[in-house]
Amino acid sequence: MTQKSALPAPITEQAPTAPAADATPQTSSVQASNLALDVNVGEQTNGRDALIGGIVLLVLAIMFFVIKNAYANWRVKERVSPSRANASGWFLFLGLMAVAAMTVLGFINAGRFLAPLYLIPLGGLAAVSLIAWLTTFSAKR
Repeated sequence: MTQKSALPAPITEQAPTAPAADATPQTSSVQASNLALDVNVGEQTNGRDALIGGIVLLVLAIMFFVIKNAYANWRVKERVSPSRANASGWFLFLGLMAVAAMTVLGFINAGRFLAPLYLIPLGGLAAVSLIAWLTTFSAKR
């Protein structure tokens, strides 16, 4: 019985060219190719997922903009100066968008985008804008 396989033949290492008594280590091309590491293996973002995430962010941005306008109008009715109410609305919008961006990036590819490289700037932006919103929230005329 002859068995045929679609797998490639196993790679065997070559015998070292230097004598065994030599103390210097020898590296073969097989060992060097095994050391090459690709950091992003298995962590590529699918184009379809990125497109869906972008559409979700766009829809959320439109919703947050409507909320920002309604909030600013409500604050003006509550006897806050219009410029301060508008600034407070923009801080609210920016904070909500930063939190939404972190969430959408986490759903798109958690292994890649839930890293400090992405979370620290977006989290800092969200924290600063929401603190600024809270400070302008209590302002009166």
